[in-house]
Amino acid sequence: MSGVKIAIAEGSLGDRTWATSIADKLGIELVFGPVETADEIAATSAGCDAVMVSLHKMTAEKFSRLPETVKVLGRLGVGLDSIDLVAAKEFKIPVIFQPMYALNEVANHAVAMMMTLHRGIWQATNTTRNGEWIQAIQIAEVASLQDSSLGVIGCGRIGRNFIEKMQPFVKEVIGYDPMVTQPIPGVTMVSNLDELLEKCKFISLHAPYMPSTHHIIGKRELALMPKGSILVNVSRGGLIDEEALVEALESGHLDGAGLDVFEKEPLPLDSVLRRTMNLLISPHMAWYSQSSGPRLVEWGVRDVFAFIKGEKVEFGQFAAGPFN
Repeated sequence: MSGVKIAIAEGSLGDRTWATSIADKLGIELVFGPVETADEIAATSAGCDAVMVSLHKMTAEKFSRLPETVKVLGRLGVGLDSIDLVAAKEFKIPVIFQPMYALNEVANHAVAMMMTLHRGIWQATNTTRNGEWIQAIQIAEVASLQDSSLGVIGCGRIGRNFIEKMQPFVKEVIGYDPMVTQPIPGVTMVSNLDELLEKCKFISLHAPYMPSTHHIIGKRELALMPKGSILVNVSRGGLIDEEALVEALESGHLDGAGLDVFEKEPLPLDSVLRRTMNLLISPHMAWYSQSSGPRLVEWGVRDVFAFIKGEKVEFGQFAAGPFN
């Protein structure tokens, strides 16, 4: 055994063998336990060298309760909005996340939602199953994709992967991302979000969630989009004002929308989103494939193990640290 002990938060893994298989190879001892409260994370991580979480909230209080043995926090995923990075720096706990593990899966999910909604396939399936035989013009607008502009909000790794997949289908791609300073081949970048919204009938969100992007798509922004537009979000639920989205769909202003993420997850049973017309929803699964799940865990475990051993982190990146 390597002598390294890693705590993994309950609910982080679809299959524990994803972690135990790589842990056995590296000689790592694993501990699985709850981390929902400060007391729980303190108990679960006792005597451990690292803690690994997925979408679990990591607050300042939780960081303060980590034992001195914990040298690093591994985030099993891309987004960092669930982790208090200021607290991580204050308590000098490096944070390693995995921005590359599911580029294709997330982009593919956005493409699948966009194309399903564009062609009216979901609406056609439902009406046909219900015994109806409706003319195509009554099912969905089905705008000419090759004559339309595609808007991409957030042009980082996943956004660019999505762009590459969609470029052959559309007339042009318009991108908006204040953090991008270099040209993206084949993409017209705009500095004003309104310009993108007014020009594009197909829009996909790939921006990170932070205070500046909270409800970046609200009632005003939805009104700017052309009638019959389609909106897809596989990034974070807080990017869209869900109440305003429901109004835009029910009024017919939007032809359809696809959401893989929500402001509150799991989506409450009584959520209006579960019964909103022309809304395609999935349970935060864009990241998943038979390869991406095990890949994420293996990369995450290997990276925290390498850091603990004083070796180079190979797969992920530091969101905080490393610290002296």
